[in-house]
This record gives sequence, structure tokens and C-alpha cells, in this order.
Amino acid sequence: MSNFLFELAVVHGALILGYWLLLRGERNYTQLRQYLLAATAVALYIPLMKLPRLYQSASPAPGPSGVGTVAVERMTVIPLEEASPWYIDLLIGIYVVVSGILLLKFLYNVGYLIYLERKSRYEQFNQHFVRKVCGVEGSFTFFRWIFLSDSISKEHADYEVILKHEEAHVALRHTYDLLLFELFKVCFWWLPTAWFASREIRKIHEYQADAYALKTCSYDRYSTILISSTLTIHGLGLASSFHDGSILNRLHAMKQQTKNVSPWKLGALASLCALLVVALACTEDQAEVAEVDSVAEEAIGEFTSFELVEEQPEPAGGTDAFYAYLASQIDYPQEARKLGIEGRVYLEFIVEKDGSLSNIQVMRGIGAGCDDEAKRILENAPAFNPGKQRGKAVRVQMRMPITFKLKPEGTNPDGSAMGMVVIDSAVVSAQTFQVEASYDAGKWVGTVYSADGKTLPGVNVFIPGTSKGVVSDLFGKFELPVAEDQEVHVSFVGYQTAKLEVK
Repeated sequence: MSNFLFELAVVHGALILGYWLLLRGERNYTQLRQYLLAATAVALYIPLMKLPRLYQSASPAPGPSGVGTVAVERMTVIPLEEASPWYIDLLIGIYVVVSGILLLKFLYNVGYLIYLERKSRYEQFNQHFVRKVCGVEGSFTFFRWIFLSDSISKEHADYEVILKHEEAHVALRHTYDLLLFELFKVCFWWLPTAWFASREIRKIHEYQADAYALKTCSYDRYSTILISSTLTIHGLGLASSFHDGSILNRLHAMKQQTKNVSPWKLGALASLCALLVVALACTEDQAEVAEVDSVAEEAIGEFTSFELVEEQPEPAGGTDAFYAYLASQIDYPQEARKLGIEGRVYLEFIVEKDGSLSNIQVMRGIGAGCDDEAKRILENAPAFNPGKQRGKAVRVQMRMPITFKLKPEGTNPDGSAMGMVVIDSAVVSAQTFQVEASYDAGKWVGTVYSADGKTLPGVNVFIPGTSKGVVSDLFGKFELPVAEDQEVHVSFVGYQTAKLEVK
């Protein structure tokens, strides 16, 4: 989500900056309006685009179709989400609160306009029904509803000119623009360009409506009416109004002759848009194997516990001291000895980055107090030296079995059987991950899943001994052109390499 917001801010900021530098002084308001609408739509769409890189390191090779089998060793990575830092929760809370307030304001404006429509009385003008409202100054438009103050009557000298202006807002469907930009501000209120674009589109609406009204009215009369009209702020952010906007700017705009935007400016803005697509959208799948490990590491990030790392966790005081501690502190529960229960308890736990043990769980037990005793002794165990991946401390998931075994001879004074406890070595968990792939038309196509069935992004799929390879996308999918006789490896940090073979 954070990546989407960052890319949206970059795209929208760049496109609006291009507008400010190249188009702000232009007078073709139709083209300006189209650009602002397109810039907002493109800013929302580009972060969602995932296109192949422009330069591929692997080239397709012909070969017969077939079905691939995957040999995977028992190694796995299990993602574990850590608690978000408090400031992240605070930022999310602020984001939601501000967006909620703006959304309530938006809904209030819509509701108030509907309320005005219900309480208004109708008055026909040409093909439109004008809604006369008391208590509201001036005029404004919402979709096809034209609202007019009760104080402006048909006999008023300005009546027809004002209505022509409002007719333009209806005919040009300006309300749809306002709804789009208001909702854009609700979602991305922190973006300065969202507010700038909203103000700019309102000015363009008024310039367009002025030009429409001037077709049936002279400039001198129209400017006189505009200057003499009472400029009222009605607070309806979704309405277009004759009485909105800077008078001087509108008068100046009316004197300017409309002409098309220079082709070189349009070409420059189109090139800017293409550059943004290349920079932000063309990042999918294809990658050099030299970049694979870093991509995979980013995909795993801070929310993963490794089960196969370069440096395994070890007890801080040494392995012998650790097992001596466990052996001296653990007891064979009397209930289990009386009932003759024996067996192996499997414990799983996380060695954190600081070496502490967390998330201790009994994966498989035998009951009668043995499970609780095994968990208790591990909860009180001394810390480990943390595991490391590329020199950095990481969380590592481990598994340790503890065996409770009864002695065939002898009993205790209370009649219970004598028993002993065997502490087995702690080892990393060994589970499998899955690759579903098929070879057809000279390429491998497939999806990579974790042991619990979730898709894995950032998995390396490459031809060993070459620089040809790809990385699975956010949904674990990959596609690699390769010759039939070439071997393909699938690897991931924390996994042993799997092989794809054509049968």
C-alpha cells in the first residue's frame, strides 16, 4: 500500500507540475480540462500497472510441450507478521480520521443539495426546470438541477444571462468532474496537487461557462452583470456557480482568443507520461539473476522468520551448557509415569533477533503433563545467539523434540514407573514448499506456493550457469523462456533449490 501511495504522489505531482509549467497560461479550456482529468486517472492507474521490463535477459527457445515435475527438499520459510511500530498505527489513524471527516463533509454537501431540491419550487426556463430556493443567494448547478435564489425573478435584467451560464454547467457535465476531484481529495488529502487540481478545474469550469454564455450576450453586458452581481460564498463544494471565481481573472479570460495548445507542449507532456510508465510500471518479472537475492530479501523483509540461514542460532553459553540446563531442570510428570505414558513432544519456537525465545508452541504432544513440562522448561531457557542472514540478525524458526521414556525395570516408592527424559538437538524446521509449473511453447509457466498454500513473491527461477532468469511476481507467478534441454532451478532465501524438468 505504501508503495502505491508513493508512486501515486510521484505521478500526480509530476503531471500537475507539467501542467503548471506548460499549460497554466493556455486558453483552450477544453484541452486543459481533459488534461487534468487524464492526469488524475493516470496517477491512479500507473501504480497498479505491472509491465515486463524493456530489456529481457532471456530469449525464447522452441521446444515441445510437456509437464514438469518438481523435486523439492524439506526446507521452508514461514512469514510471521510482527507488531507494527506505534507511529505507523498513529499515522494510519490520522489518515483514516481526516479521510473520514472529509467524507462526512462530502456526504453532507450531497445531502444538503438533495434537501434544497426537495424544498425548492419549480420554474421553467427554455427546456430546463429552474429550482427557486429561498434563503440561498445567487445561482448554482448540480447535475441537471439549476438552483436560483428566490430573489432573482424572470423580470430581473440578469435572469437570462445567469441561466445561460448555468445551462453551460449542465451541458458540459461539470458536476462529474467535481465529484471525481472531491473523492480524490477525500482519499489523498495529504497530496497538495489534489487540492491544486480541484481549484484549477473549478476555474476552468467557470471559464467554459462564461464562453458559452457570451455566445448570446455581448462582452460589455456580460461583464457588467458579473461585476454587479453579489458574490456570495454558499459553501457547497459540489456545485458550480455563476457567482464563483475571481472576477478579474474571468474578465481577462473572456478577452483572450481560444487557440489549441502548442503541439510541442502536448508532446512534452506525453513523453513525461511515457517516462513515468517506464520508470514505475515496467518492473515486472524479468530480472537479472544478480539482482534476484536482493529482490527476494526485500519480499521477505522484516516480517519473516527464517528456517534456513547462513548462520544458525546457537545457545549463548554453548550447546553443552544449554542441554545440561534442560536436563537438570526438567521432570518426568508423576501423572504420566503413573499412567504409563511415554513418547516424544515436539516443540516449535522462534529465536528472535535479540536471541530471546518466543512463540513457543507444542506442535505434537503426548499429554498427561508432559507437554506443559516441555514448554515450561523451554520458556525459562537461556537466550541464544541469533541467526544471521548476510551478516544481519534475523528471526529463525526452530523445532526441538523432547522424549519421555519409561524404564522397563523398577518403580518409585509411590508405585509409579521410573522414567527418563531425553533432550534431542534443536534443529531448524523442515517443511516443503510447492511449485506448480508446466512447460509449453518453449517456456516454463508456473506459480510458487509456501507450505501453507500461500503464494510466494520474489522467488528466483533461473538457468544455472547463465544470467538468464526471472523473479516470481506478487502473486507467486513466473514465466521463463528456455530450451527443452536446459535445466531450470527454483530457489528462495530459506529454501533448498528445486529443479524443473521436462518429461
